[in-house]
Amino acid sequence: MILKARERVRRVLGGQGVDRPPVCLWHHFRPEGSASALADATSRFFGDLDLDLFKVMPDLPYPAPPGGRITDAAGWNALQPVGAGPGEPLHGRAEAVEAVRRARSEAVVLATVFSPLATAPQFTGGGPAFVRLAAASPESTHRGLSTLGGNLAGVCAACLEAGADGIYFATNGHGERLLTEEDYRAFGRPYDLLALAACAPGWCNVLHLHAATGLHWRWVSDYPTPVFSWSDRRTGVPLAEVAGALPQKAVMGGIDEIGAIVRGDRAGLEAEMREALRQTESRRLILAGGCSLPEDIPAEHLRMARDLVEGLRSE
Repeated sequence: MILKARERVRRVLGGQGVDRPPVCLWHHFRPEGSASALADATSRFFGDLDLDLFKVMPDLPYPAPPGGRITDAAGWNALQPVGAGPGEPLHGRAEAVEAVRRARSEAVVLATVFSPLATAPQFTGGGPAFVRLAAASPESTHRGLSTLGGNLAGVCAACLEAGADGIYFATNGHGERLLTEEDYRAFGRPYDLLALAACAPGWCNVLHLHAATGLHWRWVSDYPTPVFSWSDRRTGVPLAEVAGALPQKAVMGGIDEIGAIVRGDRAGLEAEMREALRQTESRRLILAGGCSLPEDIPAEHLRMARDLVEGLRSE
């Protein structure tokens, strides 16, 4: 039995047997603000490698706030609702999704959207600066995050309407000792859920937990997505831990995004893949890097990884 990608992914999300695990690898592109360039790069990269999921990257960034940087309460208060419909400032991601869908009608397409708490630190000069601002001006910070959450919900809805099968929702703030659980529940969770509510029409939504150390995945374990993604090789949180605790969810990972695949270590990469299968008992697993691969990774390393997946059929 050789399945098509869409059926393979659906069966994995449903806990059914597959011929081999679905696989997705990605890195950032440089579309220089062009939705069509992003769509072309996406179709070419994922199609040439014959990957099971096409991930539209967040390489058309959220517009900078007034003044370019948020340094005080007034900066949060200056954030305004921004639309994601045709002709509006946040439409680029949906435009790219629509073009990928036209070019690859059979593909499983994910649109990557950063959470409010992953977007906001880009405007404050980093996570620690965000934490200081939140402590100094909590009401204004909440107001700004609420605006971001609503705007990003619009991006999610527009991408799904444009043909995405799901949103790859990349969160932040639950690792690197950036926030306490109390702070995350105050400044992260409400606005995550605001944006995720717009993702409900998607059948392949992925929650990505961006962290390299100190990952508190249980803070978001009840989020309404069928797939969990994180850097299992970097954080020390194994696939088996999350898969065992959340048996109705699929896990996405198993490949060290800066390890064997980057070195071109075929034996090491195959060992990672087989261990991922063992940890998950070959069920509800999407093989993937824990995060984005380096942009300069040799093409032959990517092809090596894709070829190795073929050796995992029916294991």
